[in-house]
This record gives sequence, C-alpha cells and structure tokens, in this order.
Amino acid sequence: MKIKALKSFAGKVTMTAGQELNVEDKEMAEDLVNAGFAEEIKVAAKGKA
Repeated sequence: MKIKALKSFAGKVTMTAGQELNVEDKEMAEDLVNAGFAEEIKVAAKGKA
C-alpha cells in the first residue's frame, strides 16, 4: 500500500512529513492511516495497451 506521511514518525516504519513510501505490510499501513500519521495514495489502475 502506498502512503504519504502527514507528520514525521518512527517505529517499524520511519518516515518524515511529506515522504511517500510503499509499505508491504498492508495492516501496518492501514494502522498508520487510521492513526492520522499518513494518508493512502490511490494508484490508478494500468490499462491494457
């Protein structure tokens, strides 16, 4: 899940405010979003050529 940090934080995942990161552990990424530390970045689906 791709997320963007809203504020700096440290732990199993460490990010600075404004940083974007793809977090493989979806549950951890969702926890960060629910806690207000990050927001999910929606990735557009790729179309077939």
